[in-house]
Amino acid sequence: MLINPYIEIPLRALFAYLFLLLFTRINGREQISQLTYFEYVVGITIGSIAGTLTTTPEDPFGPGLLGMAVWTILPILTGLLVLKSVPARKIIEGEPIVVIQNGKIDEEALARQRTNLDDLMLMLRQKDIFNIGDVENAIFERNGELTVQRKSQLNPVTPADLNISTLYQGLPTTLVQDGVVIENRLKEISLSKDWLLKKLQTEHGVNEISQVSIAQLDTSGNLYVDLKNANPENKPH
Repeated sequence: MLINPYIEIPLRALFAYLFLLLFTRINGREQISQLTYFEYVVGITIGSIAGTLTTTPEDPFGPGLLGMAVWTILPILTGLLVLKSVPARKIIEGEPIVVIQNGKIDEEALARQRTNLDDLMLMLRQKDIFNIGDVENAIFERNGELTVQRKSQLNPVTPADLNISTLYQGLPTTLVQDGVVIENRLKEISLSKDWLLKKLQTEHGVNEISQVSIAQLDTSGNLYVDLKNANPENKPH
């Protein structure tokens, strides 16, 4: 018995979406810029299978789902192999390639990467380097990104270079988000909700937690507050 395609296709899309979400979570997550070519191809393949499952109601759903599962498991097994074996890692993921070493361009390395000088200069400009003479070393990473080391005399001066001591600057703690107090964060830093309410009222003129979009406390004790629907010019800080 045939199911109405206007009912079956949305159902297939829903199930394919849920399984695709599950498989993606199993495989872990990386930023697109950090994906290797292999991971990129795997992602396209799984997405293509999901799309085919959605739009071809004449094909059985089960085998397609099995195919998605296999394409999900294989990268996991490959990842374990890459983790345990250095030779397999080099074959599957490749190796970083030095294209500028000690200020000298390696034309052969560029050719192996199928990259010309115009492309190299473009990538350097994206890193705010307009003079190739400023570069000490440049490496093509496995994900296609270019890592650049400037010549030491061109590096910005740091407080350590000037023997200047600095205060510790850790990550801020989010205490309120979308009008809700995150009480476990308050407990982690040994503060109370009453302290937070008083701080918001006396320093920022906030009477209701629901007014707060986000509130963060930095390691120096400064409370940053952003209010919902407030005029940017009048927002407290």
